[in-house]
Amino acid sequence: MLAPDKRSAAETEALALSDVMVAELMAADVIVLASPMHNFGVSAPVKKWIDQIARPGVTFSYSDKGPMGLVQGKKTVLVLARGGVYSEGPMKPYDFQEPYLRTVLGLIGMTDVEVIRIEGVAMGDEAVRSAVTSAKAQADAVVRVIASGALVPVLAEAA
Repeated sequence: MLAPDKRSAAETEALALSDVMVAELMAADVIVLASPMHNFGVSAPVKKWIDQIARPGVTFSYSDKGPMGLVQGKKTVLVLARGGVYSEGPMKPYDFQEPYLRTVLGLIGMTDVEVIRIEGVAMGDEAVRSAVTSAKAQADAVVRVIASGALVPVLAEAA
């Protein structure tokens, strides 16, 4: 929260990686965030990335109307891999991955979000084939939606 000119050398060094990640985020037009579901939520590396880029006064600010996102005009594509099916059916209440990502990205201003789901990959070979076919179709549709056509991965994690 300290202004850069008020930080000690150690504080500046501690924020160096975060500053790089925020600069990458701000420079990108399209962000692709890919992650497997771990224990119904996001993976640890994705959570660590979020902790580095969600910074008050940098990527969001507080006002009398509540938090306001400062990361504007970004197209975001979430690629979410899951062993089961969580987008519908009896396991939907256990999906803490997509709602969390939408909430925290919305906090920083990233509300233009498309989701590509790769679900059911722990349910056998046929389910994997179906999930991959579905994800490819979803990805094709998302690419058509993105006017610039330039996908800039900021963080991609293998499922």
